[in-house]
Amino acid sequence: PLFGGKTGTTWDMSCGYGGRLLGSIAADVNYIGTDPCTETFEGLKEIREDWKGLNRTIELHKLGSEEFRPDKNSVDLCFTSPPYYDWEKYSDEDTQSYIKYPTKEEWIEGFLRQTIENCYYGLKSGGTLIMNVANTKRIKNFEEVTVRIAKQIHYKHIDTWYLQLSSQTGTPKYEPIFIFQK
Repeated sequence: PLFGGKTGTTWDMSCGYGGRLLGSIAADVNYIGTDPCTETFEGLKEIREDWKGLNRTIELHKLGSEEFRPDKNSVDLCFTSPPYYDWEKYSDEDTQSYIKYPTKEEWIEGFLRQTIENCYYGLKSGGTLIMNVANTKRIKNFEEVTVRIAKQIHYKHIDTWYLQLSSQTGTPKYEPIFIFQK
C-alpha cells in the first residue's frame, strides 16, 4: 500500500494487457485504468471481475488517457508505459492514439502532452508520475521530449531508473523509467 499502510490510488494511463493492474492488485492499492482498445478492455474487465473486492477499488475507463481527467488532486501515483506513437499498434480502431493523431507532432501534443497534463491535474501535491518510454525510429528523441514536456508542466524530474529488457543478442538493452514529482 502507498504511504505508510494507507491504500493509495494509482492511475495507469495506458493499461495494455493488465500487468500493471495485476501489480496494483498485489500491492493492494486502488486502481484507475484507461485504455481505448476494445479487445484489451474486455480482458481488463475479466481481471477486475476475478479480483474484485478486498479493500481496494478497480475503476476502468474505455478511452484514451488524453481524454480522461481524474478528479482534481485525487491520485497518488500515475504510471504507465504509453504506446510509442505508431511503434505499438494494439488495434486499428479509431480510438487508437496513432490513428487519432496521425503525425508524430500531433501525437506528441495531442496524446503525450495532454496525458501528462491530465496526470498533473489529478495528482495530489507531492504525487508521482512514472513513465517508461524509449526512443524509437519514428521518435528518435522520445525520452528527451517526455522529460521536456513534464518540466514545462511544472513537474520536478527526481530520478531515472533503467529497465533491463531481454535480449536475443546477449547484449542487454535498457529503457529509462522517468520519475517526476508534482
